[in-house]
Amino acid sequence: MSLDPGASARRTLERARDTVQRIHQAAIRHRDPSLHELADQISQIALTLGHDAGAVQDWRPCPVCGAQPGSNCIRQPGHEMVNGMHPERTRL
Repeated sequence: MSLDPGASARRTLERARDTVQRIHQAAIRHRDPSLHELADQISQIALTLGHDAGAVQDWRPCPVCGAQPGSNCIRQPGHEMVNGMHPERTRL
């Protein structure tokens, strides 16, 4: 038994983040945007419950420039970038 009462909750949250990331990866593999939408819905529910959804830009393509997960955003005329990414990529 762990002496840290939050350890179990952190493991569960990490498992949930991993699951959402696997859904996003399946969306990319199968080219199915509806899977991205479902994973986003799960992340939004987690946020409403007070849980951090994690770094969503790591597992989704950019809606502005089309950069794939793991790739940096590409500058586009008329679109600002924040910390090297289009803000639209990081929003749920």
